[in-house]
Amino acid sequence: MEDLLKCRDGKLHIFKQPGCQNYYYRFFVNGKYLTRTAKTNNLALAKSTAENFYDSYRFNNISTDGKHNHSWDEAEKGVLRSLSLEDTTSTSSRMRTYSVKFAILRKFFREKSIDEINKTNTLQEYIEWRRNVYRTYVRHDTLTNKTLRRDFDVLRALLKYALSQEWIDKICTFPKLRCTPNSGGWFEQTEWEHLQNIAKDWISEPQQKDEKQKRLYVFDYMMFLINTGIRVDEVFHVSFADISPDAQVKTVCYIKIRGGKMADRMKDSEYVGLADAVSAIERRKEAYPEHKPTDLLFPYNPREKLHKLLTLAGLAKDQQGRRMTARNFRHSYIMFRLLKGVDVYKLAKNCRTSVEVIEKHYGSPINARLSRDELIKFYNGPLREKK
Repeated sequence: MEDLLKCRDGKLHIFKQPGCQNYYYRFFVNGKYLTRTAKTNNLALAKSTAENFYDSYRFNNISTDGKHNHSWDEAEKGVLRSLSLEDTTSTSSRMRTYSVKFAILRKFFREKSIDEINKTNTLQEYIEWRRNVYRTYVRHDTLTNKTLRRDFDVLRALLKYALSQEWIDKICTFPKLRCTPNSGGWFEQTEWEHLQNIAKDWISEPQQKDEKQKRLYVFDYMMFLINTGIRVDEVFHVSFADISPDAQVKTVCYIKIRGGKMADRMKDSEYVGLADAVSAIERRKEAYPEHKPTDLLFPYNPREKLHKLLTLAGLAKDQQGRRMTARNFRHSYIMFRLLKGVDVYKLAKNCRTSVEVIEKHYGSPINARLSRDELIKFYNGPLREKK
């Protein structure tokens, strides 16, 4: 490090790192140095940049009553530390989700104090920045409200931590974001039967035992999903210990759900697994005879191989041109059960969703199909005899 240039009564340091052309500056905050790059090799410009940032930071981080305003870094570390102390099956999943979201939120909020972040106007500015400046979305022309709500879920957790530490008196009102859940498409019964036939031929093709096991894994994966209605993110948290058989009906099992994206919003519950799901579980046990109770039933996501299978079956996209994925198995499960006359309330409870969501996304085609006999009788009924 070259000789320090000290400014602002020696509290602000400007220097160069060995092997770096640009200048850096730092000052002491909360027991450590806050270091930033000046992004220039001109000393005068670096000095001006450093002093402007230092003055702005010191001014914004001292409240009107003279108390220190805490920084984003303090709150973020506090949230992650609190989360790591939780002893639940969803902790690792939530840690990954929070880390990804913090990496995005930090780009906008890092230089702001907690008091400044905790303002509705600041959150509104973040929405505009996220939609127009920091464009990370690919599948949609605009950033969806669903993504923004997930950002705000993590940001709200950070402000709740600040509130628990008495850094703020209350949490501001978050902007309202309307989010219409999209259920996506489902497989018709004939399509599902066709997919199963293609999958069986696909599994028997390879001579290598390892490749055959991988394809069987994909087959068991989709059979488990379409016969339980479980969410894709939930299935990767199911262990062998979470599965228990029914005492009376051997072709039925119960699957406890403790993880997934909804883990922090919903209590632990159980899905009912149908006969083909039970068969898939038994095949997983045979494929992994040395499994432990805590081992995961499906330890990884076979996304690429599943897409190859769907492509081979000609089902990679639905009639609207949307890509078919593992999520469509859950939608197919719901649709099949409704066509069988399953009570909507009981189905909603099993799938950990609401009656309103099921009626909104599946009600229209279900009503048409279940009303078929009533409607076609006007066309196929006996004709009147002529007098």
